[in-house]
Amino acid sequence: MDGFLLTFHSERNPLVVSLREAGMEVVCIDDFRIARNRLDGCVAYYGNVFTEIKHPLAFISLLKALHRRAIPYVFWNRDAPWNVGIKKHREWLLHLLKPVDIYLTHSLQMAHLFSRNPAIYFPNAAQRAYCAEGDLADLRIPSHYRYDVTFIGAVGNLKRHNCRERAAFLRAVQAGLQARSSNARFRIVDTVHENLSVEEQLALIRTSKVNLNFGAMCDLPGNPSWGLPERVFGIPATGGFLLTDWRQAIPTTFPDDSCDFFHDAEECVGKILYYLPRFDLLRARAEKLHTQVLAGHTYAIRARQLVELLHRNSYAHRPAA
Repeated sequence: MDGFLLTFHSERNPLVVSLREAGMEVVCIDDFRIARNRLDGCVAYYGNVFTEIKHPLAFISLLKALHRRAIPYVFWNRDAPWNVGIKKHREWLLHLLKPVDIYLTHSLQMAHLFSRNPAIYFPNAAQRAYCAEGDLADLRIPSHYRYDVTFIGAVGNLKRHNCRERAAFLRAVQAGLQARSSNARFRIVDTVHENLSVEEQLALIRTSKVNLNFGAMCDLPGNPSWGLPERVFGIPATGGFLLTDWRQAIPTTFPDDSCDFFHDAEECVGKILYYLPRFDLLRARAEKLHTQVLAGHTYAIRARQLVELLHRNSYAHRPAA
C-alpha cells in the first residue's frame, strides 16, 4: 500500500509492531494535536478516541482535516462497554460527532456512539511473545505440571468492582474444590501485588493444567463485556488449557466449540474436577484451541486484516463540517 498510517499509539503497541512487520509504513507521533500537519502521504489515521475526546477543539480540527483529504479515521476499541470510564459529557459529544470511519471493536456494545458506519467485530489477539509455535511434547506429560489450577490477573484492587468480583469468585472456587475433597494445587497470582515478567507468566501457564479466566477490567456492574480479554488468546497461544467465564463473543470467535467455559463458580469447580482426571482430553482440547488461536487470532493476523480493510476501504467519508 502506497503511503503511511499515522498514529500516536506507542512504538511498542503490538498492532503497530505487527503492521510494520506486515510491510506497512507506520509513523508514530507523540501528540495527536500535531497530526493535522502530518497528513501528506497518509492513507489512514489510527487514533484513540478516549484520549482525543478530552481535547474537543483539537479533535474536531483533526477530523475536519482528515475528512477534507478523505483519510479514514480508524479506531480499535478493546475496552467496551466501560470505554475507559468515559465521562457523560464526553460520551454525549462522541455520540454527536460519531468520528470513526472504520470502527473495529472487541464487543459490539455501544457501537452506536462511535461511527455512522457498521461496526466491525475485531477481537483481541495473542501477542507474539505468547505464541508457542514449537513442540508441545512436554505439555503432554502429567509430571511436567506444578499446579492443577492457576489464575493470573488483578485481584487486590478492591476499589474496582471487577477485582471484588474476581476475589469472591476465586474464594468460591477454592471453597468448592475443598468441599468436594479435592487436593488440587491452586495458584493465584494477583498482578496488583506480584509483577511477573512475560517469561514467568509463560512458564506458569505451561506448568498449570487448568488456566482460568474470570472477569475483565472493561466489565460494568451488571453489564459484562461481550468481548474476550487478551488472556483468552494468550493462554492457548502458549499451549495452556483455558477455562473461561462465558462471554457472548465466544461462539462467534470460536465457532467449533473448542473453547470451554463456565457460568458461575459451581460450574467452574465441576469442570475443573471433570478435566483433571481426564488429562488426555484436557490436552487434546488445549492443543485444538492452540492451533486455532495461532491460525486466526494473533496480532500479526489482526495487522493483515487491517491492511486488507484499508485496501478495500469503501467507507463513505463525510465532508468537512
